[in-house]
Amino acid sequence: MRLFWLGLGLVACDEENEPSWERYNADGDEVSIAVGVAELQPAVTTLLHSSTGEVEIGEASVDPGGGPIGTLHTVLVTVYEEYSPGVGRVSVRTDSGDREVDEFDLDADSTGTGIYKAELRSVGEDGESREDSLSFRLWVETTEEDSAD
Repeated sequence: MRLFWLGLGLVACDEENEPSWERYNADGDEVSIAVGVAELQPAVTTLLHSSTGEVEIGEASVDPGGGPIGTLHTVLVTVYEEYSPGVGRVSVRTDSGDREVDEFDLDADSTGTGIYKAELRSVGEDGESREDSLSFRLWVETTEEDSAD
């Protein structure tokens, strides 16, 4: 019985130590891609902006910018050097209309230079075509002291 309670105590401590994340960039940092079209489309790109939308802090791209169902898309985010130290995590939120909204974390480049990358495969039914929206989300880790201010 004692071991069981000790296990619960450890779980509670681990939950308290999980990081909290605060959005670093502006809403609207997104691109649209064509899914279910016959041919591969050129890459699409967008600039990324600070939370107020006033400062350019990076760029994001999806290559190819569209294609048939099953296309493998490379998602690449580059946070400019002067802003990259604050960013601890990057994700992309995919909105496929009637399908569910998903969110995927990108992998940070091992050099720590503000480059994040993921490969996502478009899914759908045979004959389906649609426009998907990909929203780029940059995050900074917050602590309890940060949220108390």
